[in-house]
Order: sequence, then structure tokens, then C-alpha cells
Amino acid sequence: MAAPANDQEPQRVNSMLQLVRKVLLVDALGYGQFSGAPTVVIFLEAPLDKFKMASLSRELGSSQTVFVLAHNKTFLLRFFNQLLEIPLGGHSCHAAAHLIYELGLLPPSKPLTFLTQEGELAVKLTEPDSISVTFPAINLTKMDSANLELYGSILAIDPKNIAWGAMTASRQAIIAVDATVMLKKLSPDRARLAKSGASTLAVTSAADTVGGEYSLRCFGPNENRPEQQVSVNIHRSLAPHWSRLLGTKKLQARQLSGRGSLVQLDVSTPNQVVVTGRSRTVLRSDLVLELSDGLS
Repeated sequence: MAAPANDQEPQRVNSMLQLVRKVLLVDALGYGQFSGAPTVVIFLEAPLDKFKMASLSRELGSSQTVFVLAHNKTFLLRFFNQLLEIPLGGHSCHAAAHLIYELGLLPPSKPLTFLTQEGELAVKLTEPDSISVTFPAINLTKMDSANLELYGSILAIDPKNIAWGAMTASRQAIIAVDATVMLKKLSPDRARLAKSGASTLAVTSAADTVGGEYSLRCFGPNENRPEQQVSVNIHRSLAPHWSRLLGTKKLQARQLSGRGSLVQLDVSTPNQVVVTGRSRTVLRSDLVLELSDGLS
């Protein structure tokens, strides 16, 4: 990751202006080429109308698009998927931070603050190509026996191989399985998953991983996006839980999706999860659309 020539404010501003009308594609939180979550990052020179951002996100076709606007000494982030605006995109934060440092908008030694709909997020460059973002932890509620049976059957898992289950407030269902269940071979009944009301069905195991504390897969009910490549929100729930079960504050987790993801997790501070990983810039292109048509 290239370091900026100096720390002068005019250079930072000029660098930002040169990025306007640029669309950048970043593979976020991967572990090598063509891994992690492909994420579109767009830098803005002024606020853009929400509906224009949503339309642009759909036009570009990425699973997530993040719009970045410099605001005083912080950066304001807005996140969109193919359907609507979302309060916080975890891997999109990493993609945006990766570019801010890589393109010299901030010096490597300077911490970064993101403003999101879920509040402020602290960001820092921990290694030449590694970013740490501190997220609020997400609480889990123990899953009742009826839902354990339901989601186990959706995954075709024998109930005796399920260690525990939990739900988040946003209806993300999480099932933990033992060593007899191979995560890579799971294929949920998507029609039943759609009817269950869960926004996501995550499966996790402490056994089916290499060089880490736990692994996971995250399935969605939408046929157009059957599996999430990277699931920071699930880590915000899982990391504190696995930390208590395994007796460690620092964990490494692998997502066994088609593209794969590798993250380091630190839960040393109560109610916080520090997610650290590497991202890679794949593409830089010009945005021809006249964004000023929708400026508010």
C-alpha cells in the first residue's frame, strides 16, 4: 500500500477532488486474489440524493455499494445493496478505509473515523495492508427448541449434531454444529428458509476450519444472492459468543463461501468487536453519469 508524499491538507483535498467521478471495485476481507466480497466504492464531492445513490447502486450491480463523503475530519458513509439503503455495511467499511489509506487521503499513521447510521466507527491501519474497524457487538438470544428443529431441518442436519442456536434482533438465525457436519457440503432448502422469516441463516463450527477458532457459512433466502461471501454482522454476534465458549479474546475466523474470507477478531473491550482483515483494489474506472443532476 503506497504511502502519501506528505501530510499537507491541500494535497489531501486535491486527491479527494481527483477521485470524484471515480468508481472503484475492492475485494474486501479476502485472503488472496479474487476472494472476499466485491464492493463498489464511490467518493462524492457533495451530498447526493438517496434515490440517485440507490439507482446507481443497482446500475453497478454489486452486492454492496458504499458512498464516501469527506466531512470535516471524518468521512460520512452511506451503504446500499441491490434493493435498498442499509444502516451499515461491514465489509464496505473495510473497502472504503482500504482506499482512503491506499490513495493517500490520510497518512498511514492517522486513525480514521467513519460516520454511519449506526454511529461513529473507529478505523486504523494496523499493517501496511491490514485494516481494523471497531464495531458495536450484536446480542444473541437463545433459540427455542422449535426453531432449532426448524432451521436444522432446513439444513438437513440431524438435531443431535446441533450444539446450540441463537437469533439476533434483526432475525438472523445462527446454528452451531459439531465436527460431524461438513459446512462446505451444506445446501439449505431455500423455499423453506424464505418462509421461515429469517433474514440470514448462518451455520458455524469450531471444528471445520484450519488455523482458526471458528468457521461459518451464511445463507440468504433470496435466490439472486443465495450465500453471503463475507458476513461482518454475523461476526459481530459470533465473536463474543465463541470468545466465551473458547476462553479467548482474540480469534481468527474463516468464511467458507465460494470466494472465501479470513478475518481476525478482538473482543477485549466489552460490547465491541474489532474486525481486522485485508482488502485489495481490483478496478478503477470513470463515472460518466452527471451526478450533479441529483445533488441535494
